[in-house]
Amino acid sequence: MRVGVTGGTGFLGRALVRRLLAQGTPVRVLARPSPRADELEAQGAEVVRGDLNDAAAIERAVERAEVVYHVAAKIEGPGTKSEFFETNVGGTERVLTACTRAGTGRAVYLSSIAVYGLVRDGERIDESTPYDEAADQRDLYAQSKIAADELAVSFATKTGLPVSILRPGIVYGHGNPLPLGLLGFRAGKTNVVFGNRDHRIPLNYAENLVDAMELAGGLKDGKLRQFVIVDDENLTLAQYHRTKSAADRTRTLFLPGWPVRLGGPLAGLPAHQVERALQDRRYDTRRIRQEIGWAPKVPLREAIEQTVKSDPQKH
Repeated sequence: MRVGVTGGTGFLGRALVRRLLAQGTPVRVLARPSPRADELEAQGAEVVRGDLNDAAAIERAVERAEVVYHVAAKIEGPGTKSEFFETNVGGTERVLTACTRAGTGRAVYLSSIAVYGLVRDGERIDESTPYDEAADQRDLYAQSKIAADELAVSFATKTGLPVSILRPGIVYGHGNPLPLGLLGFRAGKTNVVFGNRDHRIPLNYAENLVDAMELAGGLKDGKLRQFVIVDDENLTLAQYHRTKSAADRTRTLFLPGWPVRLGGPLAGLPAHQVERALQDRRYDTRRIRQEIGWAPKVPLREAIEQTVKSDPQKH
C-alpha cells in the first residue's frame, strides 16, 4: 500500500513517516527543500519538493496513493490572515482536490479541537458540537483551522471522497518540550500556569495519535468520518503537572486566570480566546474508541518520560 503524507518534516509528520517506514510502507512526502526533507529521503521516503501552494507538486505527492495523510499546516509564527488561510484552507482544498483526481481510497485530515468555542457548564464536546460561532475573535491559526475543517466536511459531502477528520488536543512527544497547558510560561525550573488546577487538559501523545491516524486511514466504508481525540478525557492540570514534575524535576505554580484576562489583549490574545482557555472543557471521545477501536497504548507517565528523554532542551 502506497501512502502520501503532507507535513512529513514537521513534528507529528515525522512520527507518522517513521512509523510507516518501519512497517515497510512505501511513503511519498510533500516537503519544502530542507535538511529534514533530505533526511527523510535518506531514510527511504520518496520526497516531492513543494508546498501547499503548489498544486502540481501536491498532485505528484498523492499520485497512486491509497491513503493520504494531510498533516501540513501553518501553526504559529508571523503571518497575515491571507497567509494563514491560503496555507490551511487553500492548501487543504488543493490536497483534497488532488486526492479526488487521483482516486485516493481515503484522505485523513488532521484538524484540531481548536475548532470548538465556549462551552456551557457540564457540556461535553463531541463531533456534533458546532464550530466556534465567534471565530473572528480567535487567533489566525484557530480561524483558519475552523474554516479548513468546515471545508473538509463540505468537500467530502459534495464529492464523495472518503475523508477521516481527526480533532486532537495539545500534541506532545519525541523531540518536543512538554506542554504546560493552554496559558502559561516557564521560568527556569518553575512552570507558571494560569487557571484552575482541577480543570482538564486535553493532551495527545504523538505515538498514540499516530495509532489513531493509521486506524482512521484504514477505514474502507467510503464515508466521511469525524473523530474528537484526546488520550484521557478526565486528566486535570494538577494530575498532569504532578506526573510531569516527577519526570523533569520542575515545580508548578498555579495562578488565577484574572491576570491573563486583564493583560491578554495587551499581549495580543483575544479576550474570547483567553476565556475559552480558562474554561473546564470536557471532550467526549467515545466515537473513536467505539467505532474504530482506538485506545492510547502509551500511558501518561511513560509518554512523559519518553518525551523528557528526547527533549532537545535537556530538562
